[in-house]
Amino acid sequence: MKVNIYSIQSTLFEGDAEKLICVTQGGQITVLDNHLPIITTLIGPSVRIAGKDGEKEISLAGGVLEVRPGSEAVILASSERLGMS
Repeated sequence: MKVNIYSIQSTLFEGDAEKLICVTQGGQITVLDNHLPIITTLIGPSVRIAGKDGEKEISLAGGVLEVRPGSEAVILASSERLGMS
C-alpha cells in the first residue's frame, strides 16, 4: 500500500508499506492492503511502517489518519516529536 506522512514542517515519509501500525484513541490498529476506508485521530507517540526493507518508526505528537480506497494511507501529523528513527 502507498503511505504518505506529512507535518506542517515537512514530508516525513512517502513510500510503500506492507503494514502501518498506529495508536488511536480507541487503541492500536494495523492497516494492511485493501483496508476498509477510515478516518481517525492518532495520539502517538509514534507510527510504525513495515515494508520489504524492515520497519521504520516515526515519532508524532498526534494527528489524523485517513485510509483511502485503493490501498492508500495518509497521515497529517499535528507535529513532529523526534522525526524518524
